[in-house]
Amino acid sequence: MTQTELNYAVVLYELPIEKEQIMSARECFKNVPMLKEILANPTLENRKKGAVIERVFPKEMHAFLKKVSEHGRMGQIENIFDAYDIYEEQQNSVKSVKLFYVTEPSEEQKAGFEDFIKKEYGCRQVKLQLIEDRSLLGGFLLRIGSIEYDYSLMGKIKSLRQQIIR
Repeated sequence: MTQTELNYAVVLYELPIEKEQIMSARECFKNVPMLKEILANPTLENRKKGAVIERVFPKEMHAFLKKVSEHGRMGQIENIFDAYDIYEEQQNSVKSVKLFYVTEPSEEQKAGFEDFIKKEYGCRQVKLQLIEDRSLLGGFLLRIGSIEYDYSLMGKIKSLRQQIIR
C-alpha cells in the first residue's frame, strides 16, 4: 500500500459519506471490473468519466471518485478501499484478527479470544475472522497482523522437531 493510497483513504474517511455508500461503490467496482478500466483510461475525457460515475455510483461518492479519476489514480481504487478499511479500524480502535482452527470454537471460546486481544492490544473492538485449516491437526493459530500465537498440534510438532535438530 502506497502513501498516496493511504492519503486518499484518509480523505475518504474524513468525508461526510455513510459507510454504506462507500461499500456500495466498492461493490460496483468488484462486480463490474470493466468500470475501473474505463475510469482509469487516460484517453477518455474527464467529462465522460464523470458522466459514467454519476450514472453508476451513489451520489455521495461522485466528487471523490471524480477526483481519483482526474488524478489518474483509478487503477488503485481497490487499494484505496483496502487502506480505508485499515484506517477506519485504527480510528475506531478495532483489531482485525484471523483465527485458524480445526474444530470451530464455541461462542464462549470466541469471547475468550476477543477478551484476550482487547486486553493485550488495548482495543475496544475485535473483528474475528474464522478460517478452517485442517493442516493444524488440532488446536488453533491466532494471527494478529504479523504476530502469531501458535497453539496448534502442528506448531508443537514443528517446535519439537527444531529442538531435536539442535
